[in-house]
Amino acid sequence: MNLYEKMAAIMADVQYLAKDDKVEFGSTKYKALSEEKVTSIMRAELLKHRLVVFPISQTASRTGQITHVDVVYRLVNVENPEEYIEIVSCGDGADSQDKGSGKAMTYAFKYMWLRTFALPTGDDPDKISSAELDEEEKKPGNRIPPEEDEPVYCEECGARFADYFDGKQLIKAAILAKRSKERTGRVLCAKCAKAARKAAEGEGA
Repeated sequence: MNLYEKMAAIMADVQYLAKDDKVEFGSTKYKALSEEKVTSIMRAELLKHRLVVFPISQTASRTGQITHVDVVYRLVNVENPEEYIEIVSCGDGADSQDKGSGKAMTYAFKYMWLRTFALPTGDDPDKISSAELDEEEKKPGNRIPPEEDEPVYCEECGARFADYFDGKQLIKAAILAKRSKERTGRVLCAKCAKAARKAAEGEGA
């Protein structure tokens, strides 16, 4: 088979990927599709159909705690190595230390498979009407200004808030901003909040 026939065969083999993970923080709970599941299933398909994939170029940038990567992957037909396609993908990773690039690469790799092979995962925003979303948003506790899909910035230094994974659950940037507002009266990043606490302690001494 040529490369495109093999890709079509994989699409016939893998028609749906059910979410296998749960993310919980506060009152928010949702299901997610893990990178481990996507990679293990697609790796088996690559071996079955004699294909290999690997990154051939990557660029990365970091803003605050968010690392962004743009990656180009090459999918090669092992039975005819001169036959290949190149696939672009991107990803963001939130981390205050040195793991942002790895998280971003993981995200990019997972979504490369989902988009290249048109794999449905159960997300369909068209199933929810705008009116239904508006009604849900009006319910107490559902709306967190700014909304969870909008960027949040520190009022002191201007740094953008990033989602934070504490080892057990993912805490969205908007949730962190809300907590900061409740504790300090302002939306402050961790660094500025610490400085504000020290300043307050100095004034009270």
